[in-house]
Amino acid sequence: MIKFVRNIRQNLLSDGKTGKYLKYAIGEIFLVVLGILIALSINNWNEDRKTANTEIEYLIRLRSDLANDTVYYHRRIKYAERVIADHKKAFQIAHTEIKSPRHFFESFNNLEWSSEFLSIRDITFNEMRNAGQLNIIRNDKVKTEILEFYRQVDLAEKHFEEINTTSIEYMSDFFIRSKAIKHFWSYEMEVSPWTADMLDNSEDWQWINDPKSENFKSFLFSLEFYSNKQFYFKRYFEDLVNKSTILLQEIENELKSRSIDVPAPSIEPVFVID
Repeated sequence: MIKFVRNIRQNLLSDGKTGKYLKYAIGEIFLVVLGILIALSINNWNEDRKTANTEIEYLIRLRSDLANDTVYYHRRIKYAERVIADHKKAFQIAHTEIKSPRHFFESFNNLEWSSEFLSIRDITFNEMRNAGQLNIIRNDKVKTEILEFYRQVDLAEKHFEEINTTSIEYMSDFFIRSKAIKHFWSYEMEVSPWTADMLDNSEDWQWINDPKSENFKSFLFSLEFYSNKQFYFKRYFEDLVNKSTILLQEIENELKSRSIDVPAPSIEPVFVID
């Protein structure tokens, strides 16, 4: 083909048809440029299609993460409500006369003293952020809401960590005050050298009927602190539920606007202390 075109040019020049040669050369250049532009357009179209497919895939995965996390938030709210109720009840019981260490154990053994941290499914968002793919989302409103939502999650996570660290410090102070209390929660699991009789006969338990005792005050403070901790956690989870629900709807609307028919996300089991 190249040889054929070269022969045409040579014939035009040899025949002295310079004008026709120039027109032919210009036409040839035009065709080359047109071919390049078409090739670039096809390449750009392919890249845009790949980008759109990647964006849709990210949105679907974000939708799945948010749906699962919303279930997790609801479960944490119920857990917080139960802990708050149990600790308030324990606070009232502590002000009545506890007859014995055994009575103390029966009254407070089932209390939750956990320090579970915020644990969500943010793999997709972190993957997008680390890969610099957040700008792949064309809808500016959806992109802004995604960024704002995970910013709120980061703030909540930091606050959770601070509160949990403080609660552990308070509980450590409470446990340090008494030899018996160190073994109180563990002797039935056979990990403590103390027996039930040793616990019952220990003088360390005298504080349970003494509201003026520093041990008693420390115990009540720990009860109240853990109750307040779960109260704040509950408020955070309620806020995250509202924000994630709104964001979920925005993502679903965006997918529908692209005529993407996405089935309901599968909800995977999430570990939460119940």
